[in-house]
Amino acid sequence: MSRDEVEKALLAKLMQKKDYYYTFFTVLDTDLFESLLHKEVFSVIDTLYQQGESFDIIKADKISNLNAFNMQFEIAKIMSFESYYMPFESCVEYLINEKKLIKFKDLIIDLSKRCGEEDINNLIEYSVEKLGSIGEHNDSGLPDMNHQLEGFLYEVHENCKKEGITGITSGYKCIDEHTNGWKNQDLIIVGGASSMGKTSLSLNLALNAAKSDIPTVVFSYEMSVNQLLTRVVSSESYVENKSISSGELSKEDYDRVIDYSNKVKSLPMYIDECSNTSLRYLINRIRRYVVSKKVKLVMIDYLQLVNNFNKGRSREQEVSQIARALKNVAKELDICVMALSQLSRNVQNRAGCRPCLADLRESGEIEQAADTVVFVYRPEYYGIESDENGNSTIGKAEIIFAKGRNIGIGSVNLDFNNKFTKFVESSSDNSFFTVDEL
Repeated sequence: MSRDEVEKALLAKLMQKKDYYYTFFTVLDTDLFESLLHKEVFSVIDTLYQQGESFDIIKADKISNLNAFNMQFEIAKIMSFESYYMPFESCVEYLINEKKLIKFKDLIIDLSKRCGEEDINNLIEYSVEKLGSIGEHNDSGLPDMNHQLEGFLYEVHENCKKEGITGITSGYKCIDEHTNGWKNQDLIIVGGASSMGKTSLSLNLALNAAKSDIPTVVFSYEMSVNQLLTRVVSSESYVENKSISSGELSKEDYDRVIDYSNKVKSLPMYIDECSNTSLRYLINRIRRYVVSKKVKLVMIDYLQLVNNFNKGRSREQEVSQIARALKNVAKELDICVMALSQLSRNVQNRAGCRPCLADLRESGEIEQAADTVVFVYRPEYYGIESDENGNSTIGKAEIIFAKGRNIGIGSVNLDFNNKFTKFVESSSDNSFFTVDEL
């Protein structure tokens, strides 16, 4: 259909059903139409509906700027498009998007004429972001409980059909039993002191998701692709990290590295070595991975290395905005976002050095935006080699759920093998400890 036909189809459907007007009235205006005639016809419809009237050709004649004959003749022609098989919503979306494209084209042409050579990359980045959002517009309808319940019951029905967990697996039975899998639209914060193992744990989580055929992307701001791949292959092949890095490999170890590298290569996992720290760049890259690679789990290493470049705002306010933006993009794209976060030095001044929510560096809204906050705690890191019961803490890790919007709080135990930077199911009691037991 041409634009002229879409405009006629929209007007014809609008004349027949007043409900369309009240559902989409915030996006319906004369600027939506290109034809001057169609602008006039819409103005007549708009006036009648604003007065609480139904559309009537006689009433339309009285308020139209056209003479009666012309108005009746034009309306009759438009009405013939009512049966066009194009839903009203699609007509509105078509015209809104075309209007946005025209404005977008004019804006980019104007900006390209005024920007210097050093600004061209920023203009390209801005253009990609805006072009990706062309098809987005707010639904002008008010929330409908029946529609919302349909979506809720459909999700319940789908969950009942699934065997095992309903979300994205962590690869660890004790964690999955607590979380029932990472959920789409959730923001997961993984916190830990520097060198505590939060990158290793998150990388293990990402790898385990990919093994379950969940497309996953890792955004690395701190480590290179080769460094991360070294960790991945080491954890899978059980060949020491430092041996792979130094090249001091026996024939058997070399063969294992090659074998497991080929296995990793077949997984739906992507590592993006971010060259740009801006939040806008990150959000655009996430959108591209979701569209082109169907990614469902995003890991960001780490939150405090992303910048939003807002003048006049503190770093805490900036990080808070970043956390909120990541939560919003998780909801928008129906994906799970996992972001790593550094801890403040205050944790070292506490007996036992156990982390808590207040220890999140530049915490602000991080803990508010997050659905789940997980801390990696290894007592041996602080020189604590036994617990209060005299049990050894060497190679032991406690995964603390400090916040769980829908799952509660507590902790589970994992074992940590530093040689292979790998977390595995604990050989000791691995039951979940609630907050009352901690």
